[in-house]
Amino acid sequence: MAVQKYVMLLDADHAVTASERDEAVGRLIEGADEAPGLVGLTVSSLDESLTGPAETIAVVQAWIDDSADAEAALGQLTGSVEARVSSWLVDEIVFLAPVDRRPSGAHSRLNLFGTAAKREDFTTEGFFDYWKTVHAPISSSIPGSSGYVVSRVRETVSMPVERTVDAFIELWYPSRDHQARANEHPLAAKAWEDVPNYARTDGQFWLTYEHVVIEPPGTGPGMFDSGGG
Repeated sequence: MAVQKYVMLLDADHAVTASERDEAVGRLIEGADEAPGLVGLTVSSLDESLTGPAETIAVVQAWIDDSADAEAALGQLTGSVEARVSSWLVDEIVFLAPVDRRPSGAHSRLNLFGTAAKREDFTTEGFFDYWKTVHAPISSSIPGSSGYVVSRVRETVSMPVERTVDAFIELWYPSRDHQARANEHPLAAKAWEDVPNYARTDGQFWLTYEHVVIEPPGTGPGMFDSGGG
């Protein structure tokens, strides 16, 4: 079965409160029941905006059977939330395979989620080649992460909120303490210092809590996992 992955960012027309986000996330999760062809779904509630706008409500990632009507599935997922929905068809680049992506119920995991875009003097291929060969070996070596995945944009499906996006980055952590300790590690500073060498520095980042609604297809080992490519 061929599967396509979509990333969606939902934005309100005002700075949203925590309770508004929680309510919207609940409706997004309920919308999974009727979405056709859905074989994986995560909904990430935005716990803290680092550089991303306060208007962003949630991140939705959907894995859809290639034979299904993706537009109908995405519409069903997001139709219950009053929001501007930006969506992208993406391909995953797995550096460290995410752990424990079973349906989470009341449990959710901390996730650093952000947008990334190439520096103007880089080609798209040069951007991702640098990421794979120079940047990712640094950031994958920072202790504490339980997953590191980049979703490369293949096609912009809709973008009512203007963003420059070539990829999305995700780093998972067991807890806020793990994330804080990782961020204080010397390799973290080295990784952030490397970003301007290949990427724009105006990416949008949030700390989120990921709710696994339908377990996504397994990624296999990442490039920097033991036994990975």
